Amino acid sequence: MKKSHVPVLVVGAGAAGTMLMLELARRGVGARTIDRLPKAGETSKAITIHARTLEMLERIDKRLVNRYLDRGIHNKGYVLHFVDAAGRRSEVRPGIDFTTVDSRYSYLLVHRQAETEQFLRDYTREQFGVAPEWNTNCVDLEQDETGVTATLESGGVQEEVRCDYLIGCDGPNSRVRRAVGLEQDASDYKGTQLQNLDAFLNGFPDADDYVHYCAGTDHFVMIVKLPGGFYRMLLSDRGEAAGPNVTPEQGFMRLVDKHFDGVTLGDVVWHSKWQSFVRLAHTYRKGRVFLAGDSAHIHSTTGGQGMNCCMQDAYNLGWKLAFVVKNQARASLLDTYETERRPIAEQVIWAASSLHEIFMGHGKDIAERAQKIKDPAFLEAVVGRCSGISYTYRDQTKGPGDGGGPAIGDRAPDVDLAQGHALFDLTRHESCTLLALPARAERGAALHASLAPLVKRYASVLELRAVPPSAALAARYGASDDDRLLLIRPDGYVGFRCKASDVAALEAHLRESFAL
Repeated sequence: MKKSHVPVLVVGAGAAGTMLMLELARRGVGARTIDRLPKAGETSKAITIHARTLEMLERIDKRLVNRYLDRGIHNKGYVLHFVDAAGRRSEVRPGIDFTTVDSRYSYLLVHRQAETEQFLRDYTREQFGVAPEWNTNCVDLEQDETGVTATLESGGVQEEVRCDYLIGCDGPNSRVRRAVGLEQDASDYKGTQLQNLDAFLNGFPDADDYVHYCAGTDHFVMIVKLPGGFYRMLLSDRGEAAGPNVTPEQGFMRLVDKHFDGVTLGDVVWHSKWQSFVRLAHTYRKGRVFLAGDSAHIHSTTGGQGMNCCMQDAYNLGWKLAFVVKNQARASLLDTYETERRPIAEQVIWAASSLHEIFMGHGKDIAERAQKIKDPAFLEAVVGRCSGISYTYRDQTKGPGDGGGPAIGDRAPDVDLAQGHALFDLTRHESCTLLALPARAERGAALHASLAPLVKRYASVLELRAVPPSAALAARYGASDDDRLLLIRPDGYVGFRCKASDVAALEAHLRESFAL
């Protein structure tokens, strides 16, 4: 049997595995990404890229995010259409408004999952010469204190791969998760059956820059236009549309007719039936084996968070793995992956399940379910969590400190700076960014010079950027009479902040996390 070694083995080349492959490749980490499928999938369950994911893509490369923006449909949010038992129609417009999101990307980007993943694979291959290995299955794995031994099989030929770390990105039925015995909490959305239908629609009378959520007492159908000119329809009912004498086309159009007049069905592109359920792994790690994406968590598709959460898992884990593998950080940095990402999965499940109950809680009074949409606090929480913008790794006992702005663990927002530049432009690299924020512009050079010895000692993981004060910066990061320091992690979250006079505290934080 052939034997080989690789620092990181990624099992699964879907949304999480592909993002992880890119993040490791960007940092020069030797890794292999395998997938049991013969080739990349061509169909798309997920169709939404949210604001936080778009920010991630921009921070990697503006050319990358622009490819998505050029292809996708910029969508303002959700219009909610209701019909009661007597057939009376009503609507809430907009019902869930994503133009309020605190991001440059204050919208939903409708973009098919197959293309979302393929764009990442294309970029990784073009920029770094790295691609997944298809038709390659992980059939067994064992680990010890120093690494993981995985048995791979491709075309009937087996290979033994020794790796420092193995990441299971292999979906809801993860073989990796089962192999290491990681348990899950599990529950089902009772009384619902779901179908997708991608098809051309003639005479659809409403706006194509909204997602249309259409609900009655016993049914739900989503309608949204996709790149390519056809529509995605997602149907949920108690099984009536899946009856033996009902074609998929008939099942969908019976529900569309309840909400809109004069719509006819054109050519069908794709149809699928599936079940929705909730799964959350008790832990994301066992020794040197980690879970990311659907292998760790599954939930309702309502709100379109699934693929985004998977990619964000990988974005969080990728830089930490790279720093540890390259001996630039202590192994304890990897402990923060689960402590940060599992609570996010819990919040994702809350948002998805809350929306699921409103729109797919079949049998319950539709007016009662719709009432929750009128609660501003609920809507704010749903939009913040679906978009990913409100997620924080903040220790709730820590405030933002002197000067205001994001606290440790908060997302670092973008800011428009002078001469057409933006703050994200300063963080577009593979290391941490130390933002030096002088209280007055004339202090910038002296502050920069005073930090040079520290930055030199941590040059392998740190880059220094001085940002002069401005009204735009103060609006997002606060203002102070003192010079300030913000450490921005490679994933765009605030890792540490202090006054410049407390630089010793920053150095202690760096010493605790990173290796000289």
